[in-house]
Amino acid sequence: MNKAISWTAILLAACVVLSGCDTPPSAPKVKEPGSANVLTVTPDDSQEVNAVTAMETARVNYKYRLEVLEGRFLKVGDADKLNWTRQELKGLQQSQTFQWDGLPDILPPEAGENIGQADERILVEWVATARQAYLASLGELAALYERQNRTVRANIIRSIEKRFDPVRTYLYFLDAEIPGPDLRPLDVIPEAEALFDRACKLFGDGKGLLHTFVTTDYKKEREAVMLFRELIAKYPRSTRIALAAYYIADIYKEYFNEDVRAVKWYERAWQWDPNISEPARFQAATVYDYRLKNVEKAVECYQATIQHEQFNQSNVHWAQQRIQTLTGQ
Repeated sequence: MNKAISWTAILLAACVVLSGCDTPPSAPKVKEPGSANVLTVTPDDSQEVNAVTAMETARVNYKYRLEVLEGRFLKVGDADKLNWTRQELKGLQQSQTFQWDGLPDILPPEAGENIGQADERILVEWVATARQAYLASLGELAALYERQNRTVRANIIRSIEKRFDPVRTYLYFLDAEIPGPDLRPLDVIPEAEALFDRACKLFGDGKGLLHTFVTTDYKKEREAVMLFRELIAKYPRSTRIALAAYYIADIYKEYFNEDVRAVKWYERAWQWDPNISEPARFQAATVYDYRLKNVEKAVECYQATIQHEQFNQSNVHWAQQRIQTLTGQ
């Protein structure tokens, strides 16, 4: 028992020392009357009152829209999307660690949506719009404090932006989040090459020395996935898009447990480049097999591995064995 406790303590300490925990960056300390962190709005500063009110209104609306969407997915029994809304809600709640004082109560919109009958795409659109408004209001408030030379307050608001997790925001329909299957890697584009190199460096550096969760730098992995996605969005004809899709899938799978998104990005990798040199089909197969428990898709991807990924014979042999185990044939 003592050994188990000591090993747990050692691992936790290593996690802290080596920044291997997937936690938001620390927030700056603010005034602490009692036990709560509080920022007080200056009542005579109309610019501050208006900007803080706009930000808090946007935050409350964003939270409300997420909760409505959460209710919708709970009612219809969509477990994956329900998990996404809860992840996004958690990210929103973690990003701001203090309360405002000196503002009137800000209430969410009056409930009017019938979540059982509402159009899911409209609810998702409202979430996306509310998210955008919230992030814009954060930027506007931080900019106001910077213009007023109120550096401490500007840093506190900028810290909310830094703590807000871009990986845990969703468009809730994969066809809206991920480009379609018809892109082709045709052109060598210098700007895309530079983006790819930056993203790959972050991806590699984020793994840490031991390539384990203890040494993972999740901040760098987040930055890498956003750069890979930026590359695909800006340069959809770049010769790097298929590899970028593959690395996005790897990051989602290895560091963020985003398995549903991961398999779709693996799929795009081989759709965009059927001759991709990375084992995209095999990786998708293992996620379907061991994590998503989707036997039909696992077998389909294992079969595709055997057909298209002969460059990795170890994977091919594993695929053959898993097909036999899963199908009895």
